[in-house]
Amino acid sequence: MTKFLPLFAALLAFCANARAQAPAAATEEQLADGKKNYMTICFACHQPTGLGLFPVFPPLAKSPYVNGSPERLAAIVLKGNIGPFTVDNKPYNNVMPGQELILTDDKIASVITFVRASFGNTSGPVTPDVVAAARKKYADRKAPWTQPELDAWKEEAAAPAK
Repeated sequence: MTKFLPLFAALLAFCANARAQAPAAATEEQLADGKKNYMTICFACHQPTGLGLFPVFPPLAKSPYVNGSPERLAAIVLKGNIGPFTVDNKPYNNVMPGQELILTDDKIASVITFVRASFGNTSGPVTPDVVAAARKKYADRKAPWTQPELDAWKEEAAAPAK
């Protein structure tokens, strides 16, 4: 029995470390605030269901842009994007205006957190600090993002377009 104690202790340490590294789930308060902001700002285009409006507004449901890099999603909301876009093998072509002049980092983080936890998405929350860092990093960028730019996204290599 005593020969299994070190193995058991190592297993407990491994599990504790895995829990510490896993993204925390959003709180009910964060989700409620994010839903309120989403239903005020985003729902007209992306719909209350997150399914978008074909062929102009792409879905947020199970989207790689929603479930991927939190920085990339924050950059999309801040600067907007411009079509054409193909999502789930369907073409979309419209402009999403950037929200950097209208929304605070807290509101953007709340919307992103809500979207990443809704519509079949299961990604973790995003903090206002992530949004603030993206706002600072891409402050000089004037153009909305294109799909090729977003698909080629590298966390530290996304070059600001002028």
